[in-house]
Amino acid sequence: MAVEISGLKRGFGKVEVLKGLDMSVDSGSIYGLLGPSGCGKTTLLKVMLGFLTPEDGTVKVPKGIPGSTVGYAPQELALYLDLTISETLLFHGRLHEMSIEDIKDKKSWLMNFLDLPDENRQIGKLSGGEKRRVSLAIALLHNPSLLLLDEPTVGVDPELRARIWGHMKEITSQGTTIIITTHYIDEAGKADRVGLMRNGKLLAEDSPSALMSKHDTKSLEEVFLKLCRREVKVAE
Repeated sequence: MAVEISGLKRGFGKVEVLKGLDMSVDSGSIYGLLGPSGCGKTTLLKVMLGFLTPEDGTVKVPKGIPGSTVGYAPQELALYLDLTISETLLFHGRLHEMSIEDIKDKKSWLMNFLDLPDENRQIGKLSGGEKRRVSLAIALLHNPSLLLLDEPTVGVDPELRARIWGHMKEITSQGTTIIITTHYIDEAGKADRVGLMRNGKLLAEDSPSALMSKHDTKSLEEVFLKLCRREVKVAE
């Protein structure tokens, strides 16, 4: 098991965000964390990264986090706007103690794979979509064993999105573990395991096919709706 979380609680002041959340992620798999905006997905990733401290519960992640064990593409972009794309990748590569040659080789591949503009373009002059792709390039640069991707395909065209998923399937077959948050239900269905998140808790987690079979539905959307209705009835 790459990640195991039990009874996780985390809030901000009087606002409860994560409310006793349980979650398990197998090594060498893609885990799709599906839920609406504001349900706690980003907060959960930040707890895994060690950016936020749990108020209660246990969080088990691989050794070396924070550090080079993990690659993180945040939803809110954290880039140095005065650097070029090339300088950005060099900076992050050296932080992870990559050699100059390895950085150059991986940069060349990432530029092509993610359809990035000229490497001498300044980050501050890129479009929002281009900045998001640079952020994803940073996460992939040093071949981490755990990837945390916070809605990385928002605004990405279908062809590139398919390439990104193809690459994720390839690297998980080689042992990388990926947790990807999304609100695209069709995208979550491509994951090996899905966690359906609402109001700071996981309503269910399993493979997409197992969830649909268990709840006698033909889509993850129907599963999610059934679980949401059930939660409302319990609350009443």
